[in-house]
Amino acid sequence: MMKRLFSRTYVTLNISAGDVRAFSVQGGRVKNWGSVPLDPGLVRDGLILQPKAVGEAIHLLFQSRGIPRKRVIVSVTGMSFTYRVVSLPQVESNLLEEAIWRGAKREMPLPVEELYLSWQSIGERDDEEDFFVLGVPRNLVAAVVETLTVAGVKPYIMDLKPLALARAPGKNDAIVVAMEPDCFDIVLAVNGNTEVMHSVTPKGEGATIQDHVRQLADELSRTVKYYNSGNPENQLSVDTPLLLTGQLALDTATSELVQSEMEYPVRPLVPPLDFGPDLPVALYAANMGLALRKTGATNGFHDTQLNILAGTYPTKRIQVSVRHFLTYLALAVIAGLLIPFFQMKSEAAAETVNLQSELDVMNQELFLAEKALISAKADAAEVEAAISELNAVLEALRQEYQAVLTAGGSFAGNLDLVTEILPPLTYFTSIEMNTGTIHVEGTVDNPFTVLSYIDALEAEGFAGVRVVEISEFTDEEELTSIYFAIEVTK
Repeated sequence: MMKRLFSRTYVTLNISAGDVRAFSVQGGRVKNWGSVPLDPGLVRDGLILQPKAVGEAIHLLFQSRGIPRKRVIVSVTGMSFTYRVVSLPQVESNLLEEAIWRGAKREMPLPVEELYLSWQSIGERDDEEDFFVLGVPRNLVAAVVETLTVAGVKPYIMDLKPLALARAPGKNDAIVVAMEPDCFDIVLAVNGNTEVMHSVTPKGEGATIQDHVRQLADELSRTVKYYNSGNPENQLSVDTPLLLTGQLALDTATSELVQSEMEYPVRPLVPPLDFGPDLPVALYAANMGLALRKTGATNGFHDTQLNILAGTYPTKRIQVSVRHFLTYLALAVIAGLLIPFFQMKSEAAAETVNLQSELDVMNQELFLAEKALISAKADAAEVEAAISELNAVLEALRQEYQAVLTAGGSFAGNLDLVTEILPPLTYFTSIEMNTGTIHVEGTVDNPFTVLSYIDALEAEGFAGVRVVEISEFTDEEELTSIYFAIEVTK
């Protein structure tokens, strides 16, 4: 029975913004591989925007290369995720899921209701047990399932690409870097454990390979510094090999540039699989890492094997009293009008680019409010009063819009720059602008994202960016997030 399982054929599939890569492996030996390019815009930031088109591309790839569609293990480059190590007291197995959910809700920066959660025990001590808990946005997973269905592939296992990269070398200590056009992944494996996973969006059009290497060097330096600060007794050795993978790493000149910028010795990735010399390992590193979860050839590495497709999430039902529906509707319409108005009173300059669309929305909401109030058979005086109040708010907004336009359009241009380069999983809480500076506050999933945002702002030509504050906080629902405040000099 064990021999038959080991000889099974498994297929690995990695989807990125630029292409789809697949290969099959049997008994630890790579049998077949191939890739197909994707048109721009089908996949962005790990989200498959056009499942039908991507699914058809996968179908053609499998068909042309003769790759089977059973036992397909899939990952997506650039997919957003959050993870934590959650320590729990020993609990009964029937209570474990609830305990994991409570721990994740307390520790993770994103609402767990919006995530698929999967977890694995990674160690015990005294009366506690540590769990590696991974959360992936549900809409990203749904898009992958839809894509596989179009391709005629039955969903089997979905893995996280950084976990596959950590597994690929079969080494206890390694820095694995994947340089793809749409995403840089940095993974630190120390003492056989995956310690840090960090992903960053590379610079956009016009960036040279030198720009990419400098950005990677900066991100790697921050990642190592973050790890070392939390592990003073187990620092990352300068002899740790840096294994360079990905499409941008195919050119040998890239390896030389990376070595010139970094102190860690750059080495080729040699996964513990049987493959021929014509296989471009750097290009298929993630696929090989996905395959290794089934071969068992990890050479003592403490593998984290999660199936995102088997993740769970809570469901809640919300009931609204029918007799309160009209009241809620009226309050919602008024709030929808007043909240943007008073925010713009303090941030009028920063909201210039949104004002015209707000006017259109308010006109529509005014129409809906009139219709809702009339259909509720409110008396004529109440209808007239509500409509007058809404009209007054609308007129005030129109006047505010004209006043801001008169003040000039420079605010809009700066606001565009500040918002367009906002990294994924970053949310503004306030933006204050004056003639000399822009003060930005918000929340992020981890401190690295703030540093990446600062680099992007500086690359756009702002005179200077200063960190005012980066701190961790817990809200009333015991959700942990990273707060940041930065000041940008124009």
